[in-house]
Amino acid sequence: MFRGKNRRHRILTGLDIGTTKVCAIIGQADAEGNLTILGMGSCPSRGLKCGEISEIRPTIDAICRAVDQATEVANVAVGDVYVGIAGDHIQSMNSNAVVEIRHPARGIDDKDRRRAIQKASEVTLPEDMALIHSIVQEFRVSGGRATPNPMGLSGSSLEVYTHLVTSKVDSLNNVIRCVRRAGFRHPHVVLQSLASSMSVVTSHELELGCVLIDVGGGTTDVAISVEGAIRASREINLGGDRITRDIAEILPCALNHAENVKKRLGCALPEMVERGRTFQLPAMGDFNRACTHEEYLLAEIIEARLEDVFQIVRRFVDETGLRDRLHAGAILTGGTSLLQGITDVAERILDMKCRTGAPRGLKGFAPVVSSPIYSTGVGLILYGLDADLQAEGRQRGGVRRFLEYVVDNFT
Repeated sequence: MFRGKNRRHRILTGLDIGTTKVCAIIGQADAEGNLTILGMGSCPSRGLKCGEISEIRPTIDAICRAVDQATEVANVAVGDVYVGIAGDHIQSMNSNAVVEIRHPARGIDDKDRRRAIQKASEVTLPEDMALIHSIVQEFRVSGGRATPNPMGLSGSSLEVYTHLVTSKVDSLNNVIRCVRRAGFRHPHVVLQSLASSMSVVTSHELELGCVLIDVGGGTTDVAISVEGAIRASREINLGGDRITRDIAEILPCALNHAENVKKRLGCALPEMVERGRTFQLPAMGDFNRACTHEEYLLAEIIEARLEDVFQIVRRFVDETGLRDRLHAGAILTGGTSLLQGITDVAERILDMKCRTGAPRGLKGFAPVVSSPIYSTGVGLILYGLDADLQAEGRQRGGVRRFLEYVVDNFT
């Protein structure tokens, strides 16, 4: 185990296995906790559908190629691997539990904290589901006010409120199997919306209340945070790929041509497009013949599908009852968030202010990954660094409690 400052210099890798691409990002934190990006690699993904792995071999190949690119640039060996998971096989719920404090006079310690979290996590799940996260929302000591950190406080009971995230066992195992067969024995699995939140949402936005909307290729990942903690999350089985298919079906054309024109000319707001402006696409089945289409129609296709996505997000927000607490609005990220006019569509449907979020405050290869496309990959590294810092805190707390015990009993 790494200790002290050495832990802060450990190499971490974020592995974003998406429907359209596999991205590997290697990073390292300095002594002040600033993240330096050492290398990045990306490879087209052909083994996933709507966030779930449908073919093992192509997924393993894409992981290997992306990691090879990243390590060649970084010139370091891959450290701990944090891999994102998404898809409509993901489910979430909130849970709370209360435990008695065995030694109230000594104050709450890490064992009490962990007992409470463990009890809140002991929910009955279907046999085909597995718990992947138990995210702490807040604690209450002896029924008092909410606190994010109960350590050292005196009280007779400790109550914890958590957000539990579960995955279908088969889908989870497929992710782990692919990463292991690519050569990484002990991957840490992280919810993609949680990772993306860590890279693009500010601490002020988390505290004020916001909704993170990661519009990826195969899925849209949603996480609602209030008072610094995730209160609800949802996976939507729609993303940028569905827009591409709509373009290919309506115009019509091959999927690769639809994807290219979406990236090159795509706009989510028809009123931003000059009427009468046209573009050409190779005809389906006859690439030597070009068909002419209006950019306005392209924008209408994109807008209609994004409206579907944001309508689902709005219903989810309303169902949680948290709308009135989302004072910071919505943060859009993911590759599809680069579409011109998308924030206008989101603001109209969600009825709240919206902005586009990308990783910031990085060093090294920062310009390469400072795009919404890489929010999950960077966020996975930040998640790993945060886990390190929490582990360091518990370790220091254990040493402190041991010294206190020695002082109390042997002096």
